[in-house]
Amino acid sequence: MEHVLVAREFVVKFFKRFEVFILPVLKFFLGLFVFSGIFSIGYMHDAIPPITEALEPTLVNWLFALLFTIMPMNLSWIIIIVIITLQFSVSLELAIAVFLFLMFVFLFYARMAPKESILIIFTIIAFQFNVPYLIPIIVGLYFPVTAVVPVTVGIFINSQIPVLFGLMPNVAAVPAGAVAEVDERDFADMLADLPEAFGEVYEMLMSSLGATQTWLFTALIFAFVAILVHIVSRQAIDFSKEIAIVLGCVMTIFGFIVVVLTSGEQVDIGMMIIGTLVCGLLAGIVRFFDGILDYQRAESVQFEDENNYYHVRIVPKVKMTKSQRVVKRIRPQPEAHDTTSEDPRDEEL
Repeated sequence: MEHVLVAREFVVKFFKRFEVFILPVLKFFLGLFVFSGIFSIGYMHDAIPPITEALEPTLVNWLFALLFTIMPMNLSWIIIIVIITLQFSVSLELAIAVFLFLMFVFLFYARMAPKESILIIFTIIAFQFNVPYLIPIIVGLYFPVTAVVPVTVGIFINSQIPVLFGLMPNVAAVPAGAVAEVDERDFADMLADLPEAFGEVYEMLMSSLGATQTWLFTALIFAFVAILVHIVSRQAIDFSKEIAIVLGCVMTIFGFIVVVLTSGEQVDIGMMIIGTLVCGLLAGIVRFFDGILDYQRAESVQFEDENNYYHVRIVPKVKMTKSQRVVKRIRPQPEAHDTTSEDPRDEEL
């Protein structure tokens, strides 16, 4: 265990020393993953690709990932919204609907909470990597309660991605990254048909939302787990954060089992349990590198001033830069003294 603690301390010190370089690199790779996924949609109007044909697709991804790294989050959101809209531009009505929804999310939430809004992207990525149950635990440990809003938005967007592709039957067979052909309609005619097209989009979205409420149940369970983990992890008890992680996993499993039994939603219970346990282990690893507390050396301090009385509990962190060696000294035992008398007068007697 000592070697693990020494390795942890080395990793933490290395990260803190080069944090100014590591964080931009991580953000760059995040942007590279995000924009690669966005450009893979590929349902663009045929007038757009000739503008970007001079640049290699890989170069375009790297360019936007670099912009994502150096720009503030609000500007990054605008770039993401514009590119997503262009990717659906083969259907003008669908592109406008996507643009309006994303701008609504940006103006009424992401613009006012740029740091928390990154959870929308992380939630979608977590679903792509099949580790969505990690999100509510991490949110409960390290974010305020209001962070359940971007998590809910991320769950909703992830659930509607297949619906968006289903709304484009004319280009369903077009492979990702290819240029879709659209009907040659006058722009004025397309604008005139927008109300009817919006009505069709609205009906399909409502029918998809009515067909399944899995995303809604998932959002409710994630919100409950995040709030529970947030409350328990901030209690003044030993191993509060570790207990919060365990409770979060238990409540996630219990919540989805209740949903399956009561609503009949199609959820793979076995995979859900395995995924939750794996996510709980990942959360434990994150907590391990975040900090380990030595509760055996905890102390309570009491002091007061003119207005208040303070009762503070201090729990030191475990820091081990090298293995501790216990040296045991072996001292020679003193020789036993003979109890018989050596007085010469005794011999004379």
